Amino acid sequence: MHKKVSEIVNEFSEWNLFIKQEGPDNEITGMPDVKISGEGALVFIESEEYVTYARNLKPSAIITNEKLANKFSDLIDTAVLVSSNAKLAQALLRQAYVDRDFRDNGWPQVHKSAVVHESAKIQKNVSIGPNVVISKNVSIGENTTVLANTVIEENAQIGSDTIIHANATIAYACVIGDRCIIKSGAVIGMEGFGFAQDEKQKSYRVPQLGNVVVGNDVVIGACNTIDRATFNTTFIKDGCKFDNQVHIAHNTTVGEDGLIAAQCGVAGSTVIGKRVRCSGQTGIIDHLEISDDCVFVQRAAALSDIKEPGIYAGNPLLPMRQWFKNAAILKQLEELKKTVSRLDKLSKK
Repeated sequence: MHKKVSEIVNEFSEWNLFIKQEGPDNEITGMPDVKISGEGALVFIESEEYVTYARNLKPSAIITNEKLANKFSDLIDTAVLVSSNAKLAQALLRQAYVDRDFRDNGWPQVHKSAVVHESAKIQKNVSIGPNVVISKNVSIGENTTVLANTVIEENAQIGSDTIIHANATIAYACVIGDRCIIKSGAVIGMEGFGFAQDEKQKSYRVPQLGNVVVGNDVVIGACNTIDRATFNTTFIKDGCKFDNQVHIAHNTTVGEDGLIAAQCGVAGSTVIGKRVRCSGQTGIIDHLEISDDCVFVQRAAALSDIKEPGIYAGNPLLPMRQWFKNAAILKQLEELKKTVSRLDKLSKK
């Protein structure tokens, strides 16, 4: 990386990230941790705890917020960029300038050990790694990277500028959009958990013949499992970001820009609205409707429809403030029990 501060500002002008630019137009050669920064470094300071590191090490540029900007006003050799959203600036700049290039892996564009069916439609600049299997009638868009040992089954469609990490599986007829990241061990489009029982409770598989459609700009974490629908489609809408070890069951829809943390599970045929946030180990049962803009915390268990946006916690599910009040009382149960016992004895005298 070799960029002047002014070049960086100009290249991101359409995002309106920077309120003010002060100091010299230094050359930036990297974006390291502020604790090991120095000449050539651009660092991001969002909290007071990192101010001392920046002042002592004097990086070439600092991106910070309006509240902290005055802490660096005397660093005459350091450029200071005041940002309306320093966290977003970090995400965008690091993606643009210092992110890992997954295509630069030392292999040929199509590794000789890859198996690509003759009917597959592979667009230009697609990178296919060792031992990849691409089945019949698969289509893969431009600039997509498929890393080692991945399997893409027949009739699947993969968009452009997408990265599929090692050991992922995209099952037949599933669709992955543009600019997605599918991480290692993810399995998209296996059969959902569908069985019928006879009078002796023996179970018989109900074929799951739908598919999964993943929208654009989606991140699917490592070891995610997203099941294909029974008849139609399991949808993961545009902009969703999933942590590792998430399970989405058949016929489910997750609305745009959802954030789902590790070890969450969503049962079948549930419809989750837009911008829903699920913290770790949230559980949502089947056939529910979850409103837009819900947030689930404290191992929330959604057992019925949620019709209003809000922050919900725990099991039984409660609005967060009520749940924390109850949790505070729970800590006092032993003392409350003793008090009630004493009062009961006194009342019987």
